[in-house]
Amino acid sequence: MAMGASKRSEPGIPGLVELPEGWQAFYAELDPKARLEMLGDLGAGEGSLPARLCRERYQMRERPLRLVDLWLWKCVYLPGLYRRRKFLRKSLTREVEGTIAELHLGDELDPRGRTELYWELRNAVRRYLSTCNGAKYASSFFGLRRASPEEKHERAAVDVWKMSRGIARAAGRERQMALWCDACKDELLEFDPRLGDSLLALDRDFAAG
Repeated sequence: MAMGASKRSEPGIPGLVELPEGWQAFYAELDPKARLEMLGDLGAGEGSLPARLCRERYQMRERPLRLVDLWLWKCVYLPGLYRRRKFLRKSLTREVEGTIAELHLGDELDPRGRTELYWELRNAVRRYLSTCNGAKYASSFFGLRRASPEEKHERAAVDVWKMSRGIARAAGRERQMALWCDACKDELLEFDPRLGDSLLALDRDFAAG
């Protein structure tokens, strides 16, 4: 899949509305600086939800001077937290509650706002998946054995499931994290439509204990 493509697959979940013209390219773009510039071109004021989400998501750090993507960090952090769930139950619940707040999953939003949040969530997952074809991703034996493209995609499915359905079910927060889980699944299946069976198998394995 071409990660830079501006045409995005439509969500298969109810309650969302069609994006206005021009916004598809904004939600397909991965570069933070480019996205912040695009907001002005799209007429999104400082008080608009897309602008507020970007301000919270991208934080400037002085040393070195760069924009840090806090939502991308969530995508990296949550799979590891899921792996430690049996030993850190209280921490897991606390961290998941914090994630619900940080990703605005508990906010009361109208259909337009819910749609904007959904696509911003997908953009974060999209940026994470753009790293999954890297040379070191899913490598083994201390990085000496490089993974094949198929192995990388299977590992991506596992990581995305852990950061969404897996951690939501482990924390008993499936309802609260439903939009995040939908965004993760939809973006993964755009990345590689063949991974649907892998997600179902992970759900079955979790249910079986």
